[in-house]
This record gives sequence, C-alpha cells and structure tokens, in this order.
Amino acid sequence: MTKKYSIKDIVENLKEGDAENIKKAADFSFKYLSNIPRRSGESYFQHGMEVAGTLKEVSNDPKLLRVGLIHDLYVHPQGKKLVNELGLSADDKSLIQGMYGLRRLHIDKKTDDLDHVVNTIIRDPRLVIMRMAHRMNDVRNLERFSERMARNLAGETLHMYSAIVGKLNMNIWRREMEDTCFKWLYPESANSIQYQMDRVKKMDEACLIYASEFLHRKLGEHGLKVKISSRIKGVYSAYRKMLIKNLNFGELYDRLAIRILVDKEEDCYKALWVVHKYMNPVFGLMHDYIGMPKENGYQSLHTVVHPLSGVTDRSMEVQIRTHEMHSTCEFGVAAHGNYKKVNYSLTRPGARVNLLRNLSVMKQGIESVDKLDVVMQQQYIGDHMLVFDNNNNIHYVPKPSTALDFVCTIHGAKVNRLKEVRVNGRKQSMGTLLNDGDTLEVSFSRQKVLKRNWKDYCEGRFGRELVRQLSSGVGGASH
Repeated sequence: MTKKYSIKDIVENLKEGDAENIKKAADFSFKYLSNIPRRSGESYFQHGMEVAGTLKEVSNDPKLLRVGLIHDLYVHPQGKKLVNELGLSADDKSLIQGMYGLRRLHIDKKTDDLDHVVNTIIRDPRLVIMRMAHRMNDVRNLERFSERMARNLAGETLHMYSAIVGKLNMNIWRREMEDTCFKWLYPESANSIQYQMDRVKKMDEACLIYASEFLHRKLGEHGLKVKISSRIKGVYSAYRKMLIKNLNFGELYDRLAIRILVDKEEDCYKALWVVHKYMNPVFGLMHDYIGMPKENGYQSLHTVVHPLSGVTDRSMEVQIRTHEMHSTCEFGVAAHGNYKKVNYSLTRPGARVNLLRNLSVMKQGIESVDKLDVVMQQQYIGDHMLVFDNNNNIHYVPKPSTALDFVCTIHGAKVNRLKEVRVNGRKQSMGTLLNDGDTLEVSFSRQKVLKRNWKDYCEGRFGRELVRQLSSGVGGASH
C-alpha cells in the first residue's frame, strides 16, 4: 500500500539548517527527476520522496534523509554534472554512488551479487539502512510492478531482505516484509492461516485487553510505572513456526503477546516477578535476553503464562524490556546511528551462508497448509538433515553426509561422471560436510572421471560402497 509523504513529514523534528538542506534537495530532485519514470511507473522524484519517508520511520539522520531524496540522480543523462551542481560533500556523493551501484542486483539468485552487496555495505554501513528502506518501499507497492517482477521482488525479499533486517534487529520492517511477501507468493497458505486467525480474533482481542488491564493494575500496585501494548502473531510468523516446531494452529503458545515497557533495567526483573506472582508461568519457557542478549543486540525478558480464570482463556507470551531496549528492538542500528554494528552483524562467521539459507522452507513452494503435516513429519528427523538440489527439491540425507554422499544417494551411478559440486552457490570439494538447509548444485561431465580414492570423501557406508563398486567396474544403481 502506497504511503504518501510530504516534505513536512520528512523534516519534522530536524534542526532548521538540516531541514533547509533537505528542502533544497527535494526541489532539485523535483526539477530534474519528476519527468523520468521508473519501471514501476512512478517518477524518480516520487520514488525519492517515498524512500526518504520510509527512512524517516527509523532514522532522523539528516544526511540519510537527504541522500534518500536524491539517490537516483545518476539515472539522469547528466547525472554526474547534477550531483556536482548540487554542491554535495564527498561523503554525500559516495552514498549516492553506493546506492546507484546496488541497483538491480538479485541477491537471492546470484552469489556474486550477494558478495557485492555485503562488500559495499562493509565499506559504508549506512547503505544497508538506505537499501532496506528502498526495498521496504517497493514491497509496499508491489502492485506497481509486472506480475513476474513483483513475484521476483517478493521472493527475494522473503528469502533474503527479511533476513538482513532481522540480523540488524529492525523488526518494524521485518514483520511487514514477511507478511506482505508471504501473502503475495503463497496466497492459499496465507489465506488459510488468516481464516483461522479471523475465527478466533474476537476472543484473542478480548484476552489481550483483559490481561493487559490486569497486569497494568498489578504492576501499578507494586510501584511500577509501565507502558503496556499487545500484538497477535503475524500470518507468516505463525505459518513458519507451525512448520518448524511441528505445531498445529492451536498450539502456538506465543500467538498472543503482551509487551511491558519500563524505565530501568532492574524494573524488568521486578515486573517479571509480578507477572509470575499473579499469573501461571509455563516451566521452561522463560528466557533472559537481557542478561544474555542475542547476537544482534536484542534484549528482553520473555515468559509464557497459562490461561488465568477471569483474565485470559489463552496462553500468551509476555515480553518485558526498557523503552531504550524497545527502540533498539524495533529500529535496530538505525535507532541510535550505531552503524558499526552493521559490520559485525553481516560479517561474523557464517553470516553469508546463513543469509543464503534463510527461510529455506519456503523453497518447497508449499501452496496449501494441508501439506504441512507431511512436511513437518519429515523435516526434523533427528538423524537426517534437509538438503536442496539444483531444482529446489528437498532430500533427507543421513547425518553426517558429504557432498559426495549426497551425489551417490540421489544420483547413483551418475557419480561416475561427477564434474563439480557447489554448496550454497560456491564451488566446494566433494568431501565438504553438509549442514541442514544447504543447497547442493551438481554438474556432470560426458566422460567417466570417478577414481577409487573418492571413497575417502564419503562419510556413509552406501557412498563408499558405491564408489568402490563403480571404480572396480562392478556397476551400481542408476538414477
């Protein structure tokens, strides 16, 4: 859904000098970009206003807001001249050039594109905030694009961009990205979950109201000044949890949640004591992310409470955090301008592979929740792991397995002509150990290349025996 932004909205609460610079940039953009259309139909001026308005949701950084307005100047035939004419600083020009260099990359399809995005962001972490705002705006306006392009944008966003905003703790955009793209890509599944939510909506809302009022009263009695809000789990988040945790809709214990905001960290623990004193906590479902924050900096206390007579007929999660923790949770690195955390979040060991593997369950193309039971029964078999092939088909292979084990199990005698394996888009040794959720691409040559010592690259008995038989000329199963 298109959001309308005015220059007044964008400069709100900014210093007078910063506001004037932004207004000047907006006038300049209108003059040179209002008659140049994007592929989606709107002008580049309108697009710049929308990106800057989206950035305003998470940041008051005047430099980011100004660059958001004019980041498309290079699409003008005289773009380089215009950038110089506007009298921008070298830093502003660098940001604009960085955004221009990230145009039309497909990080969900091309490993090289993902590398380019990550490396560009490492050089200037502010670009990730701007790029996420750019994508958030496109997601809100998917109807502007052709059907094919909209599906590509939605798929890439669900698989990749939502993972990046999650790593950066920008949950205010992650939830919207996930639900919008899930509904666009998998309307049947989304509608089925939404139908179940709508059936219990009135009771859910009543439980949240009564529980919120009850807790507000009890916390006040113990001298705590709090702000309480509530939420019902998003459609995609519910779908994914059902799939991963092997739950039906009624078993989602955190489908309803109450958030308690307090002033000081010590008040978080006092509030937790009050919640547990007057409600029925579920053993084993209390998590202290304040004492032990998540890797992306997320801090909060989580607990789950049973239904309480006269207050709630539903189990629900209670989250307790300070106002500052909440700001960081919703807006992430953009909340305080601590862009250095971007580098840590995206470059720590395994980050690129984790991004490539993100939300891999969606690759199954499940179009109906009727298929969930079968998938859930198979997906988390203790001694097996889920691996995808070239065509995104799912295979369940024993743990541990190497790339060569996979080829032997899935392709049989074709291992004779194995040319190359790629794990998560990168060329790897056939002895590479696989992990749950990996994607393995296999290519074959025309000539037999199998050697007897290949058996040493197998962890499983089947693979070793097949290699031994084929290299000895005994033969083997053909697929």
